[in-house]
Amino acid sequence: MKGDENKGQDQWLLDGSLLLLVTYNLVFLVDTIFDGAGIGRWAGAAMHFIDDRRGWVTLFETIASISLFADLVVRFDAYENHRRNLRVAAIGLAMAGLVFKAFTFYLDSAYLE
Repeated sequence: MKGDENKGQDQWLLDGSLLLLVTYNLVFLVDTIFDGAGIGRWAGAAMHFIDDRRGWVTLFETIASISLFADLVVRFDAYENHRRNLRVAAIGLAMAGLVFKAFTFYLDSAYLE
């Protein structure tokens, strides 16, 4: 069995991954909506930086999203009610972002260019 210190570290890694995924998806949305104009200028620069590392970012996003979803299913009742609702919404955003980016980046590059 794991000790309490390992559970805390596991939860910290999951929460950190969730925060990174939500931030990444928000930057992607801002870049997509504003298309590099005005407020989207910094998002466009961030997405250009990420585009150079697309394979590694997608690998992290896939592993993190699946891990977060599995953790949510296994420990659903362990989360408090108000925290659970926020966590479900954030993981839903991460999973939807993963599927959407799979279509926009890979299908677009493979068939439309």
